[in-house]
Amino acid sequence: MYRLMILTTLLLQTACASTPVSQTAICDGTEASRKALAAALVEDGGANSQRAGLRLLDQLHDGCHP
Repeated sequence: MYRLMILTTLLLQTACASTPVSQTAICDGTEASRKALAAALVEDGGANSQRAGLRLLDQLHDGCHP
C-alpha cells in the first residue's frame, strides 16, 4: 500500500511539471531500465505484476517508437 501511495504521488507530480521534457531524453534514459524491468517480470513476477509491467512497457514502447 505504501508503494502505491508513493507511486501515485510521483505520477501526480510528474503530470504537473511545467518545464518542457525531451521525449528523446526520456526514451534514451529509460531504455536500460525498461529492459531490466521486462527481464525481472519474466523471471520472478507474479501474474498481476507481469500484466501491469508489460502494459507499462508497451505504453513506453509506443511513446518512444511511434
